[in-house]
Amino acid sequence: MFWTSTSIIFVLIAALLTVYVGPASMGSGVAEVMGLLNGVNYTDAIGLKTLFVKCFGTLFAICGGLCIGKEGPLVHIGANIGVIVCYVPMKIFEYLQNDVIKRQMMAAGASCGVSVAFGAPIGGALFSYEISKPNTFWTFSMLWRVFTATSFATFTLSVLKSISTGAPLSLSDSGSLKFGNVGESGENSMLDLPAAIILGVITGLMGALFIHCSISLGMYRKKYVNTPIKKVIECCIFAFITSSSFYAVVAARKNDCNPKIEGAEEEFRFACPSNQYNPLATLIFNTEGGTIRQFFRYPEIVAN
Repeated sequence: MFWTSTSIIFVLIAALLTVYVGPASMGSGVAEVMGLLNGVNYTDAIGLKTLFVKCFGTLFAICGGLCIGKEGPLVHIGANIGVIVCYVPMKIFEYLQNDVIKRQMMAAGASCGVSVAFGAPIGGALFSYEISKPNTFWTFSMLWRVFTATSFATFTLSVLKSISTGAPLSLSDSGSLKFGNVGESGENSMLDLPAAIILGVITGLMGALFIHCSISLGMYRKKYVNTPIKKVIECCIFAFITSSSFYAVVAARKNDCNPKIEGAEEEFRFACPSNQYNPLATLIFNTEGGTIRQFFRYPEIVAN
């Protein structure tokens, strides 16, 4: 009951902030940034209020256990910060307050959001280029400036993570919010290639099915969930279903305990003794990135 109630409260706060304070922060924000970079004006998509709601709405929604990612919101947050920096009340920043520079700063901010999410400075720069490549503001020098910004963003995240964990900063640190440092899992072989192809086909089909279901459900939501209070209630219902289902699944396997692996992190005991952990609870109650890192460690878990 406590787990479900806490989840609903967090999601309720996120829903109230989004619906009544910053409606422009709804959704992932990638579509809005794509439109802005291509010359479409979205009202209130960029601003301090939208930035505030996007940051705290995403935070409370993830803490509430909703199955959402932070990559899209990070793109929107980065784009907002990139534009807001142009309006720092100092004379030197007045040069940045024109449409051309603001669009470039928006592209740089969005690229930084992608780069810190995946630990990929080059990928972050190419992401913004891909979603706005028909525009003429992309020049060779502009691409290098964006890449420099993404490199600094990834390095800054690595420094902050090292400070928070007390570990020394290493040149191999990825600075990734999602994947982290998963380490080496042994030598690769050619047998990995057909497995990767099969996995890619299966996940591609599953992705297509998910998109089809999302579009179909989106049409019904647009028709029936059409008032602010209905949107808030919908979020609370999803929070209740998600949290109660996840907790019930883990509670059914509460006695499934494994010995803790030395040096391993992000392990959840649940109902296990102090020197053991519950694998299912570790997968379900973990963060999105923590769950993915646990899957990467699966061969090591089996070996031990």
